Amino acid sequence: MKRWIHALGPRNATQAWVALLIITVITAGIAVAERGVLPWMGWVIAALVWWKAWLVADHYLEAADATPVFRRIVIVFISLAPLALVATAWMESR
Repeated sequence: MKRWIHALGPRNATQAWVALLIITVITAGIAVAERGVLPWMGWVIAALVWWKAWLVADHYLEAADATPVFRRIVIVFISLAPLALVATAWMESR
């Protein structure tokens, strides 16, 4: 599974930058088009935010080559915003 995910990811910083741009356009498009109509859309946005954070951590912070402690800190840090978005979407749908 890890090999499959890595094979689909960008191979250099330029490809990561283009992927970040594409994800940003998708996220903005969803935010403008949906405007909170669908209750599960917050989950989609949270997943896209987590993907963007993972791309930044992997390609620009080089978290994959870091020590295990730093890698865990980065994973926890990049998980905070998507978790907050999920919590907000859940509270909004109630």
